[in-house]
Amino acid sequence: MPTAIDYPMLPLLDMTLFPGSETSLFVGRALSRASVEAAVAGNKELVVVRQREFGTLEFTATDLHTVGTLATVTSLTRLPDGTLKITVTAQGRVSIDSVRRSDHFRVFATVLPTPPCPPARSARLRAALLRRVGTALSPEQLAILRQVPEAGKLVDAIMPMLATPSARSIHPHHSLHQGLLEKLDGEQRLLKLMKMLPHNRRAEVPSNGEFTQALPLPGFDAANEPQARTTADGSLWLVFGAMPPSWFVPNDASGPLGPCTDLDRLLERATGCAIFWDSLKLLQIDNPKPDTVARIERFLRGVRQNWAAEAS
Repeated sequence: MPTAIDYPMLPLLDMTLFPGSETSLFVGRALSRASVEAAVAGNKELVVVRQREFGTLEFTATDLHTVGTLATVTSLTRLPDGTLKITVTAQGRVSIDSVRRSDHFRVFATVLPTPPCPPARSARLRAALLRRVGTALSPEQLAILRQVPEAGKLVDAIMPMLATPSARSIHPHHSLHQGLLEKLDGEQRLLKLMKMLPHNRRAEVPSNGEFTQALPLPGFDAANEPQARTTADGSLWLVFGAMPPSWFVPNDASGPLGPCTDLDRLLERATGCAIFWDSLKLLQIDNPKPDTVARIERFLRGVRQNWAAEAS
């Protein structure tokens, strides 16, 4: 059973450190500087934990979040105004068991285990997340992320990258980061991040050769039935031959798409899955469930039937 260990503690105001990341921090508060000095004088380890409220100096356990990060100080620079510039490498999640203050902050903390995600499911989830963020990250970043072997570790690796300027349009607000840190199950952590990311990101489209199966979905458009196509990693794509469908005749009241306006949002409600688009004729269904194709077929059949009833 893991044992609580005594560490110096560095409280952060608005930042969450994820394991595996390397981060530079400026430490100005006197007690925080003393905590860093205590860590450097010892084995260089300290616990970094986010405060619940700004401006709190007299800490108890309730003033801090219950999960923090064990980190190692890898460099320290003393600036002329007394501020310390440090670089830390985050190692793993810890639970905060108790907090005390002497001439610096200290905590008793216990290293938290990370349950493994089944490899096959982990591969599918990782591929889905990388498609979600693919257009916001550089090819070099994506190449690094594709080497990460586990779903939860991928989330930890991707969060610092989402803070770069090119990815800030999809970067979750910093107030949401702590919830990701506290998710010990890697699969649940990945799914939580995917829910945080904004929708309407363009999907990264596989080549035709990557599709392994194509299933027609009858009942929507006899001239251009959509197909449900799958890829080897288990992702699902909805491919229309034409949009709007052949039976729809637009007018001033209906608009150019009529019942297919906001089709991605309507499909999200019908399936319970996140939907991403490449074009009006190509949509990606993220993390599909066993009944997702059947739900899509029922929904599309209902769209046509309802429109026919209104038109008559």
